[in-house]
Amino acid sequence: MSQSGKIPSEPAERLIEMSARLAPVADQAVDLSLAAGCVLAQDVRADRDHPACDVSAADGYAIYMRQAVVGEQKIAAISRIGHEPPLMPDVGVVKIVTGAAVPAGAEAIIRREEVEEYPDHILIKVQPTLKLGQDIRRRADNVRGGETILPSGIILGPAQMSALASFGIGRPRIYRPNRVMLIVSGDELLPVDSRPQPWQVRDSHSSAVAAMFSNVNWIEWLGVRSVPDKLPQIVATLSDAMEKCDAVILSGGVSKGDRDFVPAAIKQVGAETIFHGLPIRPGRPMISAIGPRGQAVFGLPGNPLSVLVTARRFASIALRKLAGFADIDPPTPRVSLVSTDAAHPKLWMYPPTILESDGRAKIIPARSSGDLVTAAKSDGFVEIPPGESAPERVPFYRWNGL
Repeated sequence: MSQSGKIPSEPAERLIEMSARLAPVADQAVDLSLAAGCVLAQDVRADRDHPACDVSAADGYAIYMRQAVVGEQKIAAISRIGHEPPLMPDVGVVKIVTGAAVPAGAEAIIRREEVEEYPDHILIKVQPTLKLGQDIRRRADNVRGGETILPSGIILGPAQMSALASFGIGRPRIYRPNRVMLIVSGDELLPVDSRPQPWQVRDSHSSAVAAMFSNVNWIEWLGVRSVPDKLPQIVATLSDAMEKCDAVILSGGVSKGDRDFVPAAIKQVGAETIFHGLPIRPGRPMISAIGPRGQAVFGLPGNPLSVLVTARRFASIALRKLAGFADIDPPTPRVSLVSTDAAHPKLWMYPPTILESDGRAKIIPARSSGDLVTAAKSDGFVEIPPGESAPERVPFYRWNGL
């Protein structure tokens, strides 16, 4: 139960409640060329109207409405893009290209394909049906100077970078990438290039979590450390990681077995456990804590599918809060399920799913939370609330969709 006494309607609310106690990392000004993929740490306002003057939306000729009649019109001037527009003549038209400034007083643009063009004049052979202001983009159509164009807490993608450049933001303030490390525990785990015995397994967690978090610009991935299932080593490694990181993720050792030491290690390093266990499958034993300096700590169950689901669906919420996102649990696409028989009466289910070409999603039954082969065949997973059957449309999460 949450601190407010309310039972959350879904497991993600526990992470949102936890994240309310986390503070975003520090912000900094960087060159615009380094800001792509980072989280904006300032509201950005337009330094001028956009467009800053009336501009043409087509190649053609600037005219008065009285000139939109059958007959010849002299080409009196040319308006070139990037140049101050000429004066609008009393007699004749102004040749203009898309994006060029419209002469003051011009009432419409007649497109060049609607006229016959000659070096010094145009011929209108058929009465045009021009409207006042046709193909003229008026000053401040998009935004007025001083208005907010980008709010703090959003990711800077291609469109946002274009807006920053257009309004002269050469050194935007961004939140620095939050520093994240993974600690993998397990006596049974061996390096990828080893030849394991039947009772041993290669470490797949390091590659999975690194692939999820190391390729986004708002995270500084500090790598992976491996430790045996021994409490002193886990405590020492976790303590050192917490000195360097804003968030530490551990995999394995979070259940109630004799050699599940992560909960005790979290307590020994002075972190406060927020919850231990959620009504979810896979990943039910997940543990969440906050360190003495506000670090986020996550202990993920050791099975591969559990690691993938809990890192993508839940740990990412806290990482987004640390990164400065305004929306830490953003909406995700909803899909129609081919079959709705994957629901559980009491647990939130996160089964691996394949997207089909018609926009529907097909659940791939996993044999267990250790079934990484099924996970590897999927595009992601869906979120199915408790009930007798799944809803017709459910949220879908891509593995690589941060």
